[in-house]
Amino acid sequence: MIINFETLRSLAILFNRGAVPGWKQFSLEAQKILTRHHDIQALEWIPRVIHSERATYKSKLLQEFPEFEITERQEQGHMVTAEERQEYYPVYYVEPLIGNEAAFGFDLASSPTRLEALKESRDTAIPQATASITLVQERENQKGFLAFLPIYKGSPATVVKRQDNLMGFVLGVYRIADIFASSALRHEALGIEMKLVDETPLSSHEILHIHKPGAEFKVYESIAYRKELPEVWGRKWSLIASPTLSYIAVRRDMLPLATFVSGIIFTIFIALYIHIISRRAATIQRIVIEKTNELNEANKKLELLSRTDGLTGVANRRFMDEFFDKEWLRAIRNKSSISFILIDIDFFKLYNDNYGHPEGDECLKKVAAKLKSLVHRPGDLVARYGGGEFALVLSDTEEAELVASNCRQSIEELQIPHEFSEAAAVVTISVGFCTVTPEKGMDPSWVVDVADKALYKAKRQVETG
Repeated sequence: MIINFETLRSLAILFNRGAVPGWKQFSLEAQKILTRHHDIQALEWIPRVIHSERATYKSKLLQEFPEFEITERQEQGHMVTAEERQEYYPVYYVEPLIGNEAAFGFDLASSPTRLEALKESRDTAIPQATASITLVQERENQKGFLAFLPIYKGSPATVVKRQDNLMGFVLGVYRIADIFASSALRHEALGIEMKLVDETPLSSHEILHIHKPGAEFKVYESIAYRKELPEVWGRKWSLIASPTLSYIAVRRDMLPLATFVSGIIFTIFIALYIHIISRRAATIQRIVIEKTNELNEANKKLELLSRTDGLTGVANRRFMDEFFDKEWLRAIRNKSSISFILIDIDFFKLYNDNYGHPEGDECLKKVAAKLKSLVHRPGDLVARYGGGEFALVLSDTEEAELVASNCRQSIEELQIPHEFSEAAAVVTISVGFCTVTPEKGMDPSWVVDVADKALYKAKRQVETG
């Protein structure tokens, strides 16, 4: 169980950084997992779909699956179109599709048992397994259960934020008899009946599976060995072993000591086996978690490198362009202003030529650090524009001139010597800026061009004295 559940964490890596993979990418990764774990019925992606998005989600899959529909099951067992509700949790991706067609599109929110586990997992950010259920794709009469792993945008720390930022769930579908059949217990000697019991609170000691030694054997129910299994994803299961009457009869002619010793050996064997399997599973779980954490850290470092200028530590030109486009669209929606400030270090080439490039790099770092200290709002950004140039993006402000003046004064107050400058004995900057309240149809590059022309005029004034 533990090993099977941890495969969901491997599949969840596809959803890192808030991105939802396509059907084909999900299917490919799921197939790799299923080839190694044959007792998994299916792997699924369950998005959170609010009612206003229902038609959009449906239309996306109709291109590849013309008969796709968000469904629910009637009491008679028939699948019908899901009734309207505030939000849905449909089976949006499923692998393999063959054999699980009935589950494709099924809305888990229509089932109280499934919905209860979904909400518990969503609010606690802890993976959960459901109580036993009859799978919608079940064709026989065996019980199954689902295991959920919640996927969020970012790392929400409160219940309210988890509810608001939930993307959906990576889900595993399991048939209890299949898991039992894949365990070493299937090789137990003839004459022992095995019962798997769910003792999770509110489950009322439900019998999940009975492994019978044979239909002709009557079980001696007054003798039983019970072993609690380690709690996994919110479920507490126990294993109960009972001998059959024939098992007892065969051993009646043995000496009482031999019977006692055999019982002790059997008990120790079962206990040791479960202990060894538990420790091995715990080790595998720890390794999977460590590797997942290492991968997440590597992704974070890679993301930081992709958006940061390696020398100065401020944002690079590429990230600034993305940030500016995003803030531009938000300014249009909010009918607010946006300002773009372009800064250039005066006579920086002469600084590099005379002091050397290492000193030039130190100068750039000091200027970048000072500029970064002057902006504090989430909607503001400092970026290296190129060479000795920097740019500031200021959202919802009409005081760009004041900020620009403050930048110029603060850099001059650093008192970085520059005896080769024609402007002053210390490092100075020239500034150009533009502020606008954008409207639909306006080209954001226009603001950059205006700021660049203003900077050019400022530079000309410095050069001509």
